Amino acid sequence: MMKSPTILHLAFIIASIFLTSCGRQNQLLGERERLEADEKQANHEIQAIEQRILGLGTEVASASVNLERQSAAAEQKAAFLQSEIDKLEETVKALEIATREYSAKVDTYKAKYLR
Repeated sequence: MMKSPTILHLAFIIASIFLTSCGRQNQLLGERERLEADEKQANHEIQAIEQRILGLGTEVASASVNLERQSAAAEQKAAFLQSEIDKLEETVKALEIATREYSAKVDTYKAKYLR
């Protein structure tokens, strides 16, 4: 008769463990589902952020191309303006030389005819 209470006692312990582990298993399954849902949401947010980053990269690249074009156009304009300045400086030098040459002639003319 001693074996009977021991087997019954053992069966009660096993049943308690089984029932406890079933509740714990359900709790763990619920936690797992919640974590999977959080993971999916985090993945969606990461994808959205990556898309925004890629979009910014496109905008930056586009802005860079525009700046390069504007820079090239400004350089061309600066080169054209510098060539125009160089031409005008040559004209001024030629006029200064002509003024010096004709100034002497004008002074001679004045001295000869305007007395």
